[in-house]
Amino acid sequence: MHRIRAFCMLLVVCLWGCEGKETAEEPAQQTNVEALDPSEQRVTFWYQHTRERETALQELIADYNEENKHGIVVKGEYAGAYSDIYNKMVVGIQANALPSLVVAYQNQAMAYYRDGGIVDIAPYMNSPKWGLSRTEKSDFIQSFLKQDFIGGAQVGFPPNRSLEVFYYNVDWLRELGFDNPPRTWDEFAQMCRLARDNPFSRSEDKGRSLGFLIEAEASRLASLVFTRGGDLVDETSSRYTIETPAMRGALSMLRGLMEDGSIELMGEEYGDQREFAAGQVLFILRSSSGLPFVTSAVEDGLDFTWTVTYPPNELEEPIVNVYGASVSLCKTTPQQQLAAWLFVKWFTEPAQQARWVRASNYFPVRRSTASELDEYLEKNARYKAAYELLDFGKSEPTLSGYQQVRRVLQEAMVEIIEGGDMNRVLADVQQDANRTIQ
Repeated sequence: MHRIRAFCMLLVVCLWGCEGKETAEEPAQQTNVEALDPSEQRVTFWYQHTRERETALQELIADYNEENKHGIVVKGEYAGAYSDIYNKMVVGIQANALPSLVVAYQNQAMAYYRDGGIVDIAPYMNSPKWGLSRTEKSDFIQSFLKQDFIGGAQVGFPPNRSLEVFYYNVDWLRELGFDNPPRTWDEFAQMCRLARDNPFSRSEDKGRSLGFLIEAEASRLASLVFTRGGDLVDETSSRYTIETPAMRGALSMLRGLMEDGSIELMGEEYGDQREFAAGQVLFILRSSSGLPFVTSAVEDGLDFTWTVTYPPNELEEPIVNVYGASVSLCKTTPQQQLAAWLFVKWFTEPAQQARWVRASNYFPVRRSTASELDEYLEKNARYKAAYELLDFGKSEPTLSGYQQVRRVLQEAMVEIIEGGDMNRVLADVQQDANRTIQ
């Protein structure tokens, strides 16, 4: 019943979005980017960062305002979480009241672009006068740029990225008789069962011992599917592919391990982090951006040896789920759009990227940034281990309705792992997901 209600809401969102489609398909007016003057433009930037990351971002913005030769003034504004920003953008597009620059995941950006709220960045990025040189373009990790090139338009630009990594307790794994983390899902299942029966020696609660604690979340599920050679979308047809052997294999494994008490679904926010630090969970799967928080939790807890690696897989090479919100140029004036682009271009230069990495623990989007981070990488071995996995990245769907599909996938994941009819649930989810495609 919950999944049915969620899908009804999904349909409402998608049908509403169709109202702006006619406008989005109108031919765009050609702008002579070379002739534009960005001088004295005021740029408003909506972002989601809080605490230390917001402080660091505001410092970077202040430096840009001081240094740029065009007199451009950027004003950064915290606009809430991603969902809050999405809702504000939906209202802003209808009311023609938008910021200059907005943080957005790829599927969100596609929804904005479809409804005429953002513009193609390509004319600015490719401008001989204002854009990136061939050398600069080649310095970017190409898969990151491609994530935002959708439907023939550059709907966003990457300021940073994260990836899903496999956290594991090295000391506990050695107590179980292993010197290395699991490389296959069969090895993973074996280790989870051993962890269930053999609590970590330093755990203060020997009555609770699990191999794995996983959040019911679409990105976690996507990671497991990717490692089995599957995907959530058929690239040829741009249709959702939910009923696949890879999806069935991932969910069957989780359900079996849950039934025998080796793993559990996470019941409270950050519960995996807390129980990992307490030595009650051997493995967790989370974003690399959580490294500082896990580090602090373990240091405040049992202070055992741990590290990160790629998830177990059934492929010849490792594969990791790479994701992250980009920034999009809102539809304002050509001059303001150019000014917003120039700030983005500056932000992704190696010097600024290095500053942002140190403050945020995100990954840089340009390879040359590594030369600015030698000392940081040396001091942060776990970050370095994750950083070296970037070339093995794979992305989640960029379809505009994916934000709604994520919620349906989450509910289906819980239903199946807890014993629901896998055939029926997956068939329903695939049908429902493809109804969101316009």
